[in-house]
Amino acid sequence: MSLLLIIFFLIIFSLIVNFISKKYTKIFAIVSIFIIFLFYFFLAKTFFNGEHFFPCSENGISVPCGNFYNLLTDSILNNRLNIFDDIEFEDYSKIRKNYNQYFYLMDTSYYKGKIYLYFGITPVLLFHLPFHIITNLYLYDKLLIFLLSCCCLLLSILLVNKISNKTVENFNIDSNIKILSIFLIGLCNFLPFIIIHGLIYQLVIILANVLLFGAFCFFYYLINTPQNIKKQYMLIFLISVFLCLAAGTRPHYVLFIPIFFLFIIYLIHSENKNIKSTIICILIFLVPCLIYGTIIALYNYFRFDSIFEFGWKYQINPANQLDYTINIKDLLLSIKNNFLLLPNMNERTIFSLVKTHGNQLGREYITGIIWTCPIILILLYIPSFLKKQFKINFKLFSLITIMLITIIINIIVTGFIGMIIRYIFEYLSIMVILSLIIFNYLYSQIKDNFTKKYINFLFTILVAYSIFINIALLFCKENFWFFHILSDTMYSDVIKFLF
Repeated sequence: MSLLLIIFFLIIFSLIVNFISKKYTKIFAIVSIFIIFLFYFFLAKTFFNGEHFFPCSENGISVPCGNFYNLLTDSILNNRLNIFDDIEFEDYSKIRKNYNQYFYLMDTSYYKGKIYLYFGITPVLLFHLPFHIITNLYLYDKLLIFLLSCCCLLLSILLVNKISNKTVENFNIDSNIKILSIFLIGLCNFLPFIIIHGLIYQLVIILANVLLFGAFCFFYYLINTPQNIKKQYMLIFLISVFLCLAAGTRPHYVLFIPIFFLFIIYLIHSENKNIKSTIICILIFLVPCLIYGTIIALYNYFRFDSIFEFGWKYQINPANQLDYTINIKDLLLSIKNNFLLLPNMNERTIFSLVKTHGNQLGREYITGIIWTCPIILILLYIPSFLKKQFKINFKLFSLITIMLITIIINIIVTGFIGMIIRYIFEYLSIMVILSLIIFNYLYSQIKDNFTKKYINFLFTILVAYSIFINIALLFCKENFWFFHILSDTMYSDVIKFLF
């Protein structure tokens, strides 16, 4: 009942703005964002090793892989790359035979008698190492995830508003839809699942997405900065830097670099018709790729004797990566369940996540995202939308196409790996952004006021349902393992309060 009252309050709050001057819409939007920030902080600070939040003089590692970037920080400062200098084994099979004994090493990588951190190097170079050098304190994963989640929310809102403003002339949409869209983005793209868990797995995913969204924003400004070649050079450089940093966080994000590159070079050349400026743009884009690519290659080589090996083959976990083969069945099963799987009913929290079976790696509790955020079904209209944009605004068509391609790539890559909640965020977050852009476009095409009011009502009901089911899933009974570490009492209190 409390959850229903909270959602009812959010709807009333969003409707109030329709009855006052539109100049107050920004104030309501700021308040909405602040409410979501508070919810993010509550999740990050309260649950799952919440005591490891504010910077501290101790590295405060937790199992598995909690704050392990602090170990890498110490290692780099001591001129080494292995994170446990005092642990050595004769061979990889010894660890695998005694896996329970070495659970605290899960998802690190073992190679030639030493333990290395498997996860990308970007976070330690951007945050942990500089922060420790300046303050002599250690950053914790949960604080970084909270801050990056706030950035992700702001960038998502920025993308929706900027692109929507370009899809139609004299863009004007009901103020309550703008406010509800903020809550939809903040609560219904599985970002709360990233925040509440708060380990190194979630840190690399949220950072890679923030960097990718940053590249989207710079691309937007690039296509809206005509005939200003110096600004274009700077924006191209920033796009390249952000994409390289993202690839150094999540290796498969390297696939997005050539996609951006091809669109950028084509757009610049078609606009300027100047070979010299096109070549300069190519060089500006490639320089960060070569520099950071060299850093990553050396980092891989010094650990695993190969510039292409990130440590995947040598990970310490129950699933032997050396025996893993790409399986189309796994991909199809993952797509089917991640999109279509019905949520189960649960006597305690109404909805529960469902444990799926069949995928070789990763069988976490998930449910189909069309049930958690039904507005994404509007993406079925995207072929028609792209066709129209291709004719009237090819630059905007390019940006939307890149976003669509990133969704497809993330679905395929993560689908092969397994059915895991944090992977869903990697494409659902972009799907929610695109869905709202298309909704705003279609809504702006409606001329009849009665139809607009009807669609507005349906959108409000849809957002209310999405918020309800996402919070219900976040605190469902089967998700207890998210919370039981150091916070089982708080978990019970929240359940009693909400349901």
